[in-house]
Amino acid sequence: MTIRFLPSAAPLRLGLALLFPMVSGCVTAVGPDYQRPETPLPEAFRAATQDPDSGPSSSEPVSWEAFGDPVLEQLITKAREQNHSLRAAAARLQQARALIGVARSEGRPAVALEPSIGRSQSSDEVEFLPGVTNGRLQTLYSLPVTARWELDLFGRIQRNQEAVVADAQATEADAHALALALETQVASSYYGLRALDAEIEVVRQGLELRRSSAQLIRDRVRLGAGTSLDQAQAENQVAQGEADFASLQRARSESEHALAVLLGETASQFALEPAPLQGTPPTIPPGLPSELLQRRPDVRRAERVLAAENARIGVAEAAFYPSLTLTGQAGWQSTESANWFSKNARIWGIAPNLYIPLFQGERNQRNLDRAKARYEEVVENYQQAVLEALAEVESTLASQKWLLEQSQAQGRAVEAANTARSVTRTRFEVGTVDYLQVLDAERTALDAERAQTRLLGTEFLQTVRLVQALGGQW
Repeated sequence: MTIRFLPSAAPLRLGLALLFPMVSGCVTAVGPDYQRPETPLPEAFRAATQDPDSGPSSSEPVSWEAFGDPVLEQLITKAREQNHSLRAAAARLQQARALIGVARSEGRPAVALEPSIGRSQSSDEVEFLPGVTNGRLQTLYSLPVTARWELDLFGRIQRNQEAVVADAQATEADAHALALALETQVASSYYGLRALDAEIEVVRQGLELRRSSAQLIRDRVRLGAGTSLDQAQAENQVAQGEADFASLQRARSESEHALAVLLGETASQFALEPAPLQGTPPTIPPGLPSELLQRRPDVRRAERVLAAENARIGVAEAAFYPSLTLTGQAGWQSTESANWFSKNARIWGIAPNLYIPLFQGERNQRNLDRAKARYEEVVENYQQAVLEALAEVESTLASQKWLLEQSQAQGRAVEAANTARSVTRTRFEVGTVDYLQVLDAERTALDAERAQTRLLGTEFLQTVRLVQALGGQW
């Protein structure tokens, strides 16, 4: 049986063309529009020593180039390109961005072609329509094009899209946070390694001095001017120096291997030539506290999660309102293959479906309560993230301030210890002091120099932490 209608797609196209502007013009998105919560921020960092207006703004991010170390820049570039965790984060970001397209597709018509061929046998015992022979064997050829479109009357789809976009932005902030953490680890490992190189050099020079002193004592003993006790003490100092040197070399190897992993390389194929840490770390102006809200990826992530949960309140509220879905079909249908595409075989239909929630067993209300409670939770998480960011910057700035004073004092201590060592050695050579005082002066000077190299390494590491605390370059 064939049904005669107008050309198959014309009524469906006409209905959609007339309905689309009417519906799109009256869409009302329920739920609250997002506004970032106000967070009380200080005008400047208390521990900052520079003018806050001279600091980097959100458009001028802190760069690792400020350290002026091309080796560090090369290592960070290599880590960005080769680190496997960072590559995995990039893949997660691609997934989140793909979900944006999925969410946007909900607001568009879905069209599908559903061809089918069916063969059936009717019963001889059942009377069908008049004129239809019982027990008829027939084949039905169908080629319909179906379209389904949910009209976003109250903004459920729009709010869901807002939530998915905010989720993707939060995932992007996660990726930036991971990249910043990786860069910070690389810089920290690098300067830790260079600090070890500096300490190894100090110990090496001290070991050479101890070996020279031991040889001098052996010569004095052979000439009868020294004692066996002096020789034993000198040999003990040499052995301790050799043990310290080996211990530092072991620590350097471990640090070098850990750095290789961060760079995505095998430990057996990576090597970094020794280069003692020198100079002073760069001065990083902290800028204004308000800029942290844009620069720090963890704060940005917390804010984007907040925006997503705000949009989901609208999704939950939309469940209380009616929804309208349009379903249309057009195509051909015939019992004869020869007439499948004939004019008389054309079919079409359009069926609006209005869903009005009447009783849901409080499910919608509970979902809305949950969405609002989740939003309140995330608000508190955001405020906490801001406070922690401010505290981290303040602590790092304060630490830098006291490290500077400590470094200056340590420099004076090194100078005094070296003077004492020189005077004591001169007096020993003329016989006015014993060798025990020489050993004590040398040990004091060596300890002071090693402490100075460690302190310099700590200053560099603290500057690296400040770069991270300020959000780095992302």
